Amino acid sequence: MALFGGFNRTSSHEIDVLRHDVAIFKNLIVERQHPLDLVRELLSNAGAKQVGATRIEISYTRDREGHIFDVSDNGCGMDFSSDDGGVGRLARFLGLGLSSIVGEKSDEFSWKGLGSKLAYQSRKVMIETRAAGQSLYEVRINEPWDSLNNNELPRPRITEHKDTDAPTGTRIRVVGHPPHRQEKPFTMDELRRFLLHRTFAGFTKPRENPPAVVLSVMGQVERLEFGLPEFKDIVFPERLSLDADSKTLFVNMALIRPPSMSVRLRGVLTWEPDRFGLSDENLNTGLLVSSRGIPYFELPLDECGARKIVRSNPGRARVCLVAECAQVYSEMNLSRSGLVDSAVTLEFREMLGQLLRNLEASAEYDEFCRLKRESRRAAHAADIVRDRTTIKSEDQKWVVLDRNGGGPMVLMREPKNDAEVIAILGKLESLGALPFAKFQTLAHPEVASGPDLFVKFQEEAAAEPTHMAMFGAEKRFRAQRRRDGLASQSQNVICWDLGGRGRKSTLKETEKGYKFLVDAGGSQMPVYVMKLMDGLRVMSTRELRERGIEM
Repeated sequence: MALFGGFNRTSSHEIDVLRHDVAIFKNLIVERQHPLDLVRELLSNAGAKQVGATRIEISYTRDREGHIFDVSDNGCGMDFSSDDGGVGRLARFLGLGLSSIVGEKSDEFSWKGLGSKLAYQSRKVMIETRAAGQSLYEVRINEPWDSLNNNELPRPRITEHKDTDAPTGTRIRVVGHPPHRQEKPFTMDELRRFLLHRTFAGFTKPRENPPAVVLSVMGQVERLEFGLPEFKDIVFPERLSLDADSKTLFVNMALIRPPSMSVRLRGVLTWEPDRFGLSDENLNTGLLVSSRGIPYFELPLDECGARKIVRSNPGRARVCLVAECAQVYSEMNLSRSGLVDSAVTLEFREMLGQLLRNLEASAEYDEFCRLKRESRRAAHAADIVRDRTTIKSEDQKWVVLDRNGGGPMVLMREPKNDAEVIAILGKLESLGALPFAKFQTLAHPEVASGPDLFVKFQEEAAAEPTHMAMFGAEKRFRAQRRRDGLASQSQNVICWDLGGRGRKSTLKETEKGYKFLVDAGGSQMPVYVMKLMDGLRVMSTRELRERGIEM
């Protein structure tokens, strides 16, 4: 297409837009969920079979006027006619009516004229279009959103350029959409992810001769590979197929209810989500609803009848399922972010729930879950072997009590977790080797957010004993832990070592080398570090052997 303004004008005039109900029109716009919904709708318009485009170009940039979206195609173009004999494509695009709802014929993906209406939420709209045998038309609409907010109809100015040899096609440029948004520009990754998972570019069904889709973001250009990326190179079986090597269950199940409702569930459940690039950021986890091939939004799995899948078998983050149903196309809400409450929607949800229940009740799904259990057991076995190998190595570190000339006593390996810290603490307590006048463990409370130990505690002989002191036990102290319902002044921490880089609490030293104080909401909470207590050392297997101790 020619650049805007890159040709001689032959005639220019304002036109009245077709209208149905301005309130409905504005409602369609303000309920949109995301600025990129505009691109989704313009791309759907360009990708319709009736348009016949072989190439669609999407360009995005941002300047002082805000976000700028530009979508062009080499399809049939938009004819212009507003007489009583028929309304042309261009007049329908500019109109405030609801497209096919008010009696106008619509294209494959047209839906209440949403694409054109979203374009009106902007500072400026510019269109160039030419249909076969017609003039080239240039349309400019200045401040359409301001006009609507002032209860005025926008006044598109259309310029006709006759005797032109411009190719057929359409280019739509929307400047400042939406006018009040000035956030940072979208990136190539953000736009690519959105286009491939929420628009025509991520088509979920086979499609003959799809157009080339080219994306340009802030000058960076990339051709998108057509179709949902997660389904690329997958030959879906009929019903279910388990690939044990990739730990993936492939799903392709359908349910048909005559005379007109059909739902197909396709996708993957996998224990290896990285293989398919599954993540929330990529907009490809959970259950997507696709209608007429376009993925529009995600539905919560649990609300659709899934039970085992949604929790940990395998959990939403390891699921990429698409529910395809042509019949719900007309049952989407105004912004296409969900479904309206209707008999068709209810039937769709019932059928989808039946498919999900059939999946969870299948032998293939049971085998898929068994793979994880076996994998977990194998991983645990490998961890045990690795732990045993490490413990037997010459470099294994041990906690050694060495005091009063009695020779070193090996207590345990240097702790790897909080449980091993408590075990070493128990040994020191039983040996009377802790530097306190009294330390007697009374209980290990089961409250997860509470203390790890109840202790009869007396730090020094002259100090007042505490009959139920609360202690937290940690491998490394990094920050004060919240212990719900407990007064901070009654807390104590005993740890093996102090965390180094990344420690969030500032520690105050005391005259005792193993004791520190940390601010705990106005009081000073003591932190006792076992590794710094007298008589405790860390020695390797090699060092112990040199002292005549075999491990």
